[in-house]
Amino acid sequence: MLMHSESKDLDKEVAGEYNTFRVYILMLKVKKSSARHVQVALGFSSPYLATHHLEKLMRLGLVKKDSYGDYHAIPQSFGILRLFMVTGRWIVPRSIFIVVIFAVMAIGFLIYLQQHTLFAVAFILSALGLVYSLYETIQFYRLLPET
Repeated sequence: MLMHSESKDLDKEVAGEYNTFRVYILMLKVKKSSARHVQVALGFSSPYLATHHLEKLMRLGLVKKDSYGDYHAIPQSFGILRLFMVTGRWIVPRSIFIVVIFAVMAIGFLIYLQQHTLFAVAFILSALGLVYSLYETIQFYRLLPET
């Protein structure tokens, strides 16, 4: 767990630096990479630029380098990444759980819609909740830089 001052440093040093943040997001997705792979994946002009960002992430404790020269991601939650979960190769907004809950409710109320008029009201409310939470989840996902 990060201390408050360490989190502020990461917010400034990584989340505030667009390309460094892009490199970290890529590393979270691929877990292990070389500087050359980062350069190609993110369209950097040279491997040196990728190495610069990877070394910066290493100094901050967000990646480590093995004896073969490959970098490995160390997942941390800071900046806008607090709104996301890293699961395997996916970085998913935490609000996806609200989408799932409203979807299950809407489907359930739709199935029992003809049994009682209150189910119609419950269906409408859960469908509105589903649409709104899906919209917010998409907006969160758009916060992440392209990798």
